[in-house]
Amino acid sequence: MSVYKRMIFIMVTGIMLIGMLTFSTGRPVKSAVIIIPAGTEDPEGTEAVLNVTPTDIPTDTTTPEPTAPEPTEPPVPTVPADNPLRYEVYPDIHDLIQEYYDAKAAADIDKMKKLVTDPVYISTETITAQSEFVKGYSDLKCYTKRGGGEIDFVVYCTVNMLVSTLETPIASLESFYIIYKDGKPVIFSGVITDEATQAVLNTLDNDDDVVELKEYTLEAISAAAEADPAVYEFWQKLINAVGTEENSTAP
Repeated sequence: MSVYKRMIFIMVTGIMLIGMLTFSTGRPVKSAVIIIPAGTEDPEGTEAVLNVTPTDIPTDTTTPEPTAPEPTEPPVPTVPADNPLRYEVYPDIHDLIQEYYDAKAAADIDKMKKLVTDPVYISTETITAQSEFVKGYSDLKCYTKRGGGEIDFVVYCTVNMLVSTLETPIASLESFYIIYKDGKPVIFSGVITDEATQAVLNTLDNDDDVVELKEYTLEAISAAAEADPAVYEFWQKLINAVGTEENSTAP
C-alpha cells in the first residue's frame, strides 16, 4: 500500500477510532425512502416530495380472476440523485458530534454511551488509552449527505486533534451514520449486515465531493507535516503501525 493510501486509510478508518462507531447494528431496513426528521428544515425542499400521495387513481369495479401472487423482493434503499455534501445545515447533528468529541477527549464513557444506538461498541479501554495523549478536538465542521435504508444521514466531519506531544493540531476526517429517535439525532453504532444499505453508503463514500474532502484533509495533513518535523514523525509512526498491522493480518 502506498504512503498516500496508508495516510487515507489512517485518516478515514481509525487513527482516532471514531470510524468504528459509524456502523449500524444490522437491523432490517425500515424504509426505501429517505427519512426527513420532523421539524427539520430542508433547504432542498425534499420533504414536500416525500409527503406526496397518489391521487386520481381509477377504480375498477370488476372482480378479478384469482391469480398466484407475484414474487416480491425487499425494498432497495435509494438515495436522491441530487445529494451533495451540505455544510452545517443541521445544527442538532453538529451539537451531537461536538458532544461526542468532548466526551471522548474527557474519557467520559457514560456520556458517550448515551450518544450512540448501541453502547456495547464503546470500548472503555480504547477511549481511556486515547485520552492519555489527545488533549481535545477543535474546529469541528460537519458536511452532511442523506443516507439510505436505516441510515438517515451520513456526516463527514473534519476536526483538529490536539495531541499532547505536539504544538501543531492534526487534521482528521471522520464519518458518522445518524438516525433520528424521538426527533433527536443519535450516532448509529454497530455493524451493517444489509447489503443494499451498505451499497448505498459505499457509493456515498466514493462521491466526487467526498473524495475531494478527503484530498483536502490529506493536503492539510501534508502541509502540517512539512512545516513541523514533530508532526511528520508522528504520522510516520502511524503509517508504520498500519503497515505492521497489515502484515500481521495478511494471509
